[in-house]
Amino acid sequence: MKTIKTYETLHGNLNTIVRMGGKKIRIRFIARDNIHGYYTTSNTELQDAIEQDIDYGRLFDLHHEVEAVPQPELKKAGHIASWQAARELLHAEPYRVPLDKLRSPSGIERAAREKGLVFPNITA
Repeated sequence: MKTIKTYETLHGNLNTIVRMGGKKIRIRFIARDNIHGYYTTSNTELQDAIEQDIDYGRLFDLHHEVEAVPQPELKKAGHIASWQAARELLHAEPYRVPLDKLRSPSGIERAAREKGLVFPNITA
């Protein structure tokens, strides 16, 4: 599972260069208050490069890290071609979504995602 790491600087909107492999990569810390700047990445190679940089621990440091939550695989319901058919499918067994949550196309899409479905043949 991927780890998302956020780095912090006390130098505001800091731009710095880190070496990743043979490349120079620019990273930009963004600050809302011109004091605390943050940079977030899930790229493990870039995380290693940042943590091996000469300025790590001096200009910037690790603020926090979290495990990325994997997104569930959505099953395509390609046989559904209209919003009405999608609504009927979600209201029937085995999904049993209440009709009040299926009043609009956006509500139908939201309920479908919650149930692990996507309707690729329906256009807005």
